[in-house]
Amino acid sequence: MKTTIQHLLAQITLLLSENNEQAWAKRFEFYSRQLDVDYDTSLSEIKGVFGGAGSFNDLVLHNNQQMLIKENNELNALQDQLYDALTKEIINRRSY
Repeated sequence: MKTTIQHLLAQITLLLSENNEQAWAKRFEFYSRQLDVDYDTSLSEIKGVFGGAGSFNDLVLHNNQQMLIKENNELNALQDQLYDALTKEIINRRSY
């Protein structure tokens, strides 16, 4: 599952970088590296970016004040996949 999560993080990082969301891209690059340092804590920290005001869920990609429909659809799909993978992995790790 770690490989799946890292792959999703890489896809998200690339999409964010390509659409001028450097702060979010850097955050996800950091999380990807942290998975190798402290896996369980990193899982929780990554999942935490999905909640609250100004969260990763609230992110909408724009270019020249135009919402990027294709890119946002891709981002939403990746967000859903990442959240599901994190949830499953956290549950699996707690059952040990």
